[in-house]
Amino acid sequence: MRKTVLFLLTLVLSASGALAKDAYNISITLKGYPNKKFYLGYYFGDKQYLRDSAVTDKLGKMVFKGEKPLEGGVYLIATAEKSLLFDFIVTEPEISLETDSANVIMNMKIKGSPENDVFFGYTRYTTTMGKEAAIIDEQLKKAKDKKDTAEERKLNEKYKKLSLDLFEYRKGIMQNQPGSLLSKIFKMMTEIEVPDAPRNEKGEIIDSNFQYNYYYKHYFDNFDWADERIVRTPVFHNKFETFIVKLTPQIPDSIIKSADFLLKQAEVGKENFKYCLFWITNHYETSTYMGMDKVFVHMVDNYYAKGKAFWIDETLNFKMKDRADILRNCLIGVKAPNLTMLDTNHVYQSLHNIKASYTLLIFWDANCGKCKEEMPKLAALYDELNGKNGGKKVLDVFGVSLTPDAKEWQKYLRDHKLKWTNVYDPNNETNFRRLYDIYSTPVLYLLDENKKIVAKRLNVEQLKEFIKDSEKKKKETGK
Repeated sequence: MRKTVLFLLTLVLSASGALAKDAYNISITLKGYPNKKFYLGYYFGDKQYLRDSAVTDKLGKMVFKGEKPLEGGVYLIATAEKSLLFDFIVTEPEISLETDSANVIMNMKIKGSPENDVFFGYTRYTTTMGKEAAIIDEQLKKAKDKKDTAEERKLNEKYKKLSLDLFEYRKGIMQNQPGSLLSKIFKMMTEIEVPDAPRNEKGEIIDSNFQYNYYYKHYFDNFDWADERIVRTPVFHNKFETFIVKLTPQIPDSIIKSADFLLKQAEVGKENFKYCLFWITNHYETSTYMGMDKVFVHMVDNYYAKGKAFWIDETLNFKMKDRADILRNCLIGVKAPNLTMLDTNHVYQSLHNIKASYTLLIFWDANCGKCKEEMPKLAALYDELNGKNGGKKVLDVFGVSLTPDAKEWQKYLRDHKLKWTNVYDPNNETNFRRLYDIYSTPVLYLLDENKKIVAKRLNVEQLKEFIKDSEKKKKETGK
């Protein structure tokens, strides 16, 4: 797939957020770190980005400030070697943090930031719990070595108690500070409780898909989509990607359904909507799995072309729509555009006139190294499939030459005695490159007997397996 449009889109995406009037001023004192360079970074989706840098004075103080406010979310302080020192939350325009090198987390003092009071309270709590868990781990290891099952049970109960305490601590934050970003992070992390499937009078489950459908429908119940800070947290992306990639069957129509379902909820928060729309569009436009370009076309038609991608300019929007227009002609499931081209005798041959159970449309170049590998394999497969069917063609081929010198193409045909229809378009009468998105060779499209595209961009080995599987399914279903 071409990356130009997506590269430009990535650049536009990085310039996120509307401008506000207030500046930001983050004062951080790190006693024990004099004259050291540090980076201010932030979480966005599944990555971390650097926003600013500063050098501490002799007392370890540094200030990050700017004329435009920082977007709310989880931020980080990293060393000059880009090693994480600590995370914190940005919501207020002015924040003061002070600590020392002896124990950065436990000695942290916060001024002007209720959000960070909650955040560091939790961080200190988990730090203490982590130490307790490490001690239990070591004790468990010794108990297992001694095969002391009674001690193992005792220690496992301690582990459960730690887990329960952590759960209750998070629950308390969600109840007492429901508007805090930390509370919303915990809510996103909370799994949906799925009820048992309903049963009839005999005790039989009525709907075997009930629990999946319930989980799917309620997956985002704990997301505050209107809060644009949630996309700048370490939790958001994994939950979002799990829904799209793992919970959703990776079939274009299913992905499209899930994308629309998700984006309908996300549209109340511009930054969240922007990230989700971009990620889905980019992920499936660049996917190596066959047929996923249908998702890209849907996203362009229903979001970008309708002006919902508010952050991109007219030039980029035009390029995306043009890319979608190219791909829509050759999506799996559509009837292949007809091609009428000259053969070696300068007689016009039509793609749609070929009669066979399957027609392979291949664009190739006699000088292309990969083509030289695939064409002999294709010739062998052609003979194999058609030689066992009593004269009726299972597979026919419409071979379109992209060889710059027609004499080299014709020589290749004579030398290798290719038996199918071989054509070229010396005057570009058909505009085949745009119709079939041809920018390299070889490119293969497999058509059924009605010339509908059923597979594309396969190699010959994959083509062979696809046809065999398709024929097997036909016999099993009688279709």
